[in-house]
This record gives sequence, C-alpha cells and structure tokens, in this order.
Amino acid sequence: MATTLEPEPKKRRRSRAAEVTRIRIMEAAEILFADRGIDGVALREIAAAAGQGNNTAVQYHFGSKEQLVYDIFDYRSNLFEPLRAEMLDTAEKSGRIDDVRVLLQVLVLPHLTICDDSGAHPYSAFLAQYLTRSRAEGIRHPYDNPEAPVPALRRVRRLIAERCGHVPSDVLRLRVGLVKLMFLNMLMRRDSGFPRSDEAMPLAMLVEDTLDLMTAALTAPYRHDPPPPLIPLPAGPGQAASRRAR
Repeated sequence: MATTLEPEPKKRRRSRAAEVTRIRIMEAAEILFADRGIDGVALREIAAAAGQGNNTAVQYHFGSKEQLVYDIFDYRSNLFEPLRAEMLDTAEKSGRIDDVRVLLQVLVLPHLTICDDSGAHPYSAFLAQYLTRSRAEGIRHPYDNPEAPVPALRRVRRLIAERCGHVPSDVLRLRVGLVKLMFLNMLMRRDSGFPRSDEAMPLAMLVEDTLDLMTAALTAPYRHDPPPPLIPLPAGPGQAASRRAR
C-alpha cells in the first residue's frame, strides 16, 4: 500500500503550531522559575500555566526540565543577538568600542526588552535564580557550548577581557558574573517595589547608576597581596586542606 504523505502546507502549519506552543511553555516557565526557583516548580504546573490540557506537554516538547531551561536560554540568547550586534556596530562607529561601560551596556541592556504586561522582568529574575543556584548544580547554558551561534555575545565578552587585562582571567570571569547579577538584582528589587514609586527614581536613573557601579567593580585594580581583613575570613575547602598539609 502506498504511503499517504501530508500536504506540505499542513506539515508547516503543524510545525508553526508546535513552535508557538513551545514559546508559550518557555514563557510560562520563566515566570514560575523566577518566582519559586527551578527546583520549586513541577512540569505539570508549567503545562497548566501555559494553557496546555495535557499534563505531559513539557515532556513532549522538551523531554526534561534541564532541557527546558537550556532551551529558554537558547531562545532568549537568539532574541538578544541581533540587538547586541547592532549595539556593537553603533559603539564601533561612534568610537566607543574601547569603553568598558559601553560594553557592559551591550551585555545587560537587552534584558530591558523582555518584560510582562505589568512592566516586570521575569526572565531577568529567572536568570538571576539560575546564576546563583542552578548553574552550580550543573544545569547547562548554551554559552557553555563553544559552537553555539552567539557571536555578538562572545565578541562583547572578548572585548571586555581585552580591556580588563590587569585582572587574571579566572577572577575576571567571576567579576563579569557578579556585575551581571548586580544589574539583574536591581531589576528584581525594582519589580518587587523598591525603590517605592513615590521616591522619584525612574528605571532610567537606576540603570545609569547601576552601570556606573558595574563599571567601577569590573575595572577595579586586582590586589595580588591584599591587606589583612578586619576579621578572620573562613577558609574554603581547598585552603583548609592546604593548611592541614603544612
């Protein structure tokens, strides 16, 4: 018996419908993850929040929670890429490509383009949750894959490294993560009502001030022999082992 093939337009419609469903699931997951953390949300809750009648819709479209998280980052990174590329091009044409503060704008300002109907930034809150908890637990990010197609993001990270050559690479990597969290946490605090609306501190003012703080933190001198702290600092696991070996 000859196999009956679906007409091409119908196949494309099904593909588009599946992609729309995937986006709904990812956006619903962002909000839930931002509010309760990645570990605190069940896949069936995500399916329900995305308006899916099938409780296993997330497993069907993504396979696992880890893959869902990875695909959210992949989806958002691809949305950010054209804007970051445009910002880098503008910085280059205006002669500001050497300015670390400008490069930090390229890194973080695209997050302002993703907000919900109330003006809150659930993706930024979700990313902050991931950076402070889930990344250390081994959940992957597309940037970890050297073949991931994010040339603008890789270029801005490389330019930042070139302009902060006085900072050891491992320390700089930590600094970049910390200053990015500074920006994300500013958005989270604002979304939760701080500062209050009657304090006359618009988002633009908060962004500019936070960028100044980020630039100062990222470019601060690196002390190879810092002065002793005012109180003893707890030793990390490696330091404790080193001391016992002496």
